[in-house]
Amino acid sequence: MKKIFSFASILLVNILFSQNQAPVFNLDFEKHSKKDELPNDWIRWSESELKVDSTNAISGKNSLLINVKEGEGFGCIAYKLPANFKGRKITLEGYLKYEEATDGYVGLLLRIEKDEQAIASANMQNQKLQGTADWKKYSITLDFKENADEIYVAGILIGKGKAWFDNFKVTIDGKPIENIKPVEKELSIIEKDTEFDSGSKFEITSLNEIQKRNLFVLGKVWGFVKYYHPAIAEGKISWDYELFRMLSKIDSQNFDSELVQWINKLGTFKTTTQKLPKESAIKLLPNTKWISDTNLISSELSALLQKVNAADRSDSNYYIGLRRRVKNPEFTNEKVYSKMEYSDTGIKLLAIFRYWNLIEYFFPNRHLMDENWDSVLTEFIPRMTATKDQKEYTLTLLELIGKIQDTHANIWRYNEVISDYFGQNIAPIGVSFIENKAVVVKLHDEFKDGNLQIGDVILAVNGIKVEDWIKNNLKYFPASNYPTQLRDISQRILRTNEQTISLTIENILGQKEVVVNTVKYKYFPSQIVSHKIINENIGYIYPGSLKKEEIHQIMDKFLDKKGLIVDLRCYPSDFIVFRLSNYLLNEKKDFVKFTAGDIRTPGLFTFRGGEMRVGGKNKNYFKGKVIILVNEETQSQAEYTTMALRVAPNAKVLGSTTAGADGNVSGITLPGNIFTYISGIGVITPDGSETQRIGIVPDVKLEPTINGIRSGKDEVLEKAIELINN
Repeated sequence: MKKIFSFASILLVNILFSQNQAPVFNLDFEKHSKKDELPNDWIRWSESELKVDSTNAISGKNSLLINVKEGEGFGCIAYKLPANFKGRKITLEGYLKYEEATDGYVGLLLRIEKDEQAIASANMQNQKLQGTADWKKYSITLDFKENADEIYVAGILIGKGKAWFDNFKVTIDGKPIENIKPVEKELSIIEKDTEFDSGSKFEITSLNEIQKRNLFVLGKVWGFVKYYHPAIAEGKISWDYELFRMLSKIDSQNFDSELVQWINKLGTFKTTTQKLPKESAIKLLPNTKWISDTNLISSELSALLQKVNAADRSDSNYYIGLRRRVKNPEFTNEKVYSKMEYSDTGIKLLAIFRYWNLIEYFFPNRHLMDENWDSVLTEFIPRMTATKDQKEYTLTLLELIGKIQDTHANIWRYNEVISDYFGQNIAPIGVSFIENKAVVVKLHDEFKDGNLQIGDVILAVNGIKVEDWIKNNLKYFPASNYPTQLRDISQRILRTNEQTISLTIENILGQKEVVVNTVKYKYFPSQIVSHKIINENIGYIYPGSLKKEEIHQIMDKFLDKKGLIVDLRCYPSDFIVFRLSNYLLNEKKDFVKFTAGDIRTPGLFTFRGGEMRVGGKNKNYFKGKVIILVNEETQSQAEYTTMALRVAPNAKVLGSTTAGADGNVSGITLPGNIFTYISGIGVITPDGSETQRIGIVPDVKLEPTINGIRSGKDEVLEKAIELINN
């Protein structure tokens, strides 16, 4: 979705009103001053057609039409409201009508922001409104956040089709927002610190050895104190701005003494004897031995940091929380610096330090990275300092993100630099890496040239050999393992900013050069049906196309079949872990256990509870063979689903390396409004084996072949049928 979450790059309309006067909003679309533009104060959040429709309204004269054509992806229109109200629950209601809406959903969207980041959001994705339907009222509700800056209400259409929206209403605790008297919010201590609101005031392009050493120590100390010192946890100090204040001292020969004075200014705190959980409950200990290393830092600084380490901390911290139940981290109150100048070295260093430390203390898989994390910090401090513009800054951050080797970690949401770097257009061709070669596996409907065939091997793109393209760009494809990097490369290697792309092709007839017309970059949806019967006695399920709760209807039809194939070479569109498992098991079975971080002891990861179980007593469970298909497309929820289904009797996993990124994600925004995720919890098999990076290990390993692709075969599916029949 190209721009739905890129809010900082959109011109926002401020809604101003007097404290003593009821606010007036345009939630019914009736105020429309300029004929060919949007209703007054409404904001475009997409490039699709958005217009006022005065011929089709549920009330008044106007409704708002979103018309999304093939390939555009989505359409969205939004309205910004102030958040200076008090209350517990906020509700958005509105009327929707839609026509031939496919490949997604129609719905309302409600988003609450602080510091340009969502702190709460809701949409209607789970209702899966599709097809054609007349006017009907819908609503969504969120817990209201009184610390919020803005509220956004929106109408959205994902996929393609038409949707009309009308007569939006917003209530807080049941009272229309227009009838609620705004409150004047008192600025927090952090908000009153405005010294660096326009930038860090620190610029430098090259570093000497003293500066490199001091910045390395500063980055580690700043992050340690951020998560360990009680004063920072209370949220009374802008820790970003404190970093900027220290940057002016990096030339000091007595830098460690400067750090001691800096930390002492934070005030005194109580200490306590640190008690760790029993050894069997610990997965990963904090990496804090360095605070005792007097070869790295002065003895005075070391003693102070050890005292901070012993501080009596609470379970709350201004900058970090843990989600209820799941316990993956929530990174809170981080400024996004969306208007940063790319000559501002201070903000660029903040980006490095923020990311490095959240990985150091709250990434459950830091022990699985190939590179030493301290060495990464040493490398990227001078590299980030040397970046000259937005492109260099963004690509350097992307490369840093790749160092943690987590398929969940990338630059997500629309990013102009990334889009321009790889290209705004794409050849309408599906490519997969088969036998380590780029192979044409799909010719999309937009492909009109007729000079390519399924199974053709792409040797070069615009004169650059595929292996050289990979070598030059692999660092920009963060992933847990190499097969998944190739998966992501296959989706970008045919992108360009030109109207055509030149390919060197090899097939059974030899080599040839072909020129392919490109289309605007888009997502090409799968056309695979959610289920079917193979050879009359085998049920086949493709979870990527499931409708909500459809699994029950499917299994009612499949219970008496000889075998069941669950094709998880996709991302499930419905959460079926427990629902499908209940059909496949006659008893409860362990299938996974988790590790989670700790706010009192940042960097500590412990096993959370016992093993999670699926299944239960069911005399009518499915008694045939179960084959689960996996490959590099099997990621996150798909991997989790595989773990649950494989404990069924007579179940086997068939295929190749999965994406190796299981577990709930945690989002973080870096300066420049760059959004990324990490896998926020550790996901471990019942026998203690890792799943991160390794993925779900198949019982039967099998990969497609080029000959199979050329013959139109799905060799993995054919093997599954063979395993069931034999």
